[in-house]
Amino acid sequence: MKKMIAFLFVLMLLPSLASAIMAPESFGFYGQNQYYYVSFDAEGEAAVFARIELQNTENLTEFSMKIPGEDIDLINIVQEYYEYEQECSSWEETATSSQEGTEVSTKTCTDYISYPVYPPKYAQVAYTLGESDGMTSVAMQIPQQDQETLYLILYYKTAEYVEKNLAVYEFNFETLENKYDTNSLRVSVDLAEDLYLSGINSGIDYEARGITAESADLAKVASYISYVDTGYTETASSLDPYETFTVDGEYAKSWWALHWGKVLLGVLGSLLLIGASIIAVRRATRKNKKLTIPLLVGLASAIVLLGTWLGCSYILNNWYYGWYGSTMQLLVMLLTILMSIVLLLGPGLYFGITEGAKIGFMTFVTTVLALFILGIITVCVFLFFFSPSPGPMYY
Repeated sequence: MKKMIAFLFVLMLLPSLASAIMAPESFGFYGQNQYYYVSFDAEGEAAVFARIELQNTENLTEFSMKIPGEDIDLINIVQEYYEYEQECSSWEETATSSQEGTEVSTKTCTDYISYPVYPPKYAQVAYTLGESDGMTSVAMQIPQQDQETLYLILYYKTAEYVEKNLAVYEFNFETLENKYDTNSLRVSVDLAEDLYLSGINSGIDYEARGITAESADLAKVASYISYVDTGYTETASSLDPYETFTVDGEYAKSWWALHWGKVLLGVLGSLLLIGASIIAVRRATRKNKKLTIPLLVGLASAIVLLGTWLGCSYILNNWYYGWYGSTMQLLVMLLTILMSIVLLLGPGLYFGITEGAKIGFMTFVTTVLALFILGIITVCVFLFFFSPSPGPMYY
């Protein structure tokens, strides 16, 4: 019995012993955060700003990593660092003396606190490049080693992340690889001027695209990399050592190049739906020819009304009116409300007055019912055809 109890006790201790032994290899000794700003251009080239924030518990003198791809133009690496000042947090009285009847005490500081001095400074990082397993290996010498956290900023370019398929550029961006755990990771994808990314277009010539190899230039964007959100941003957390994160998608020089197939399917589907609706109305009104025109007008009113709403939504979300923006937006909304009232109630009132209350009511019901059905179909089409690109993948 005693042997059995001892055996069970050992089994209970095994998980703790295993975790203690395996922790340095399985989870890494340091933790890090990674942030990326990736900008693609019309030539299929990616300009990447990467910011690595690494816990520095042993004053690292070297740091190695791998950049996916062999044809990598590594323009520069700098280290963001802080100078520290000390301030006494605890005093101890060590001696007391009397001078001319006044007691004077001598105090000695027993504990100090350190705090960083802002703004940060930047140091050039020396590095050597190599190739390993289809990647570009980078070995760095850390210039400022007495930092609690290492902030490394990289700027590199490559054309290996993009493939052109007809008029569409397909990109597949993969993050850096190193031997440490990653607590959190963030990738923001952006475009050069007049390009379209999965429904998001960019008309801004970002200053970051003109950054040179000087440390001062990288300092302009270093502090913003971890906060930038371009509208196409993916995040991840708790990545193991040597695990990378991949973000893919498509972009093109025009919205039509990205969505022409979806638009064509939408137009064909709409024509089939309208044709089927007309046939259904004609069959339903064989015995009463007076209902044919009112029901067709009610159907047409619903189609025009839905188009009005979609057009209003597009104008409010994509057009810029300068100083008169608020006034123009209010005007567009008022016109949309007025047209909605006319298209929704107008056909029913007209046929109610000219053809009788029953026909007028059926016209109104046809408009509302057709609008409801078309609205559901429109929502489904947008969710299916114009949803964001598939989520990121882990490797």
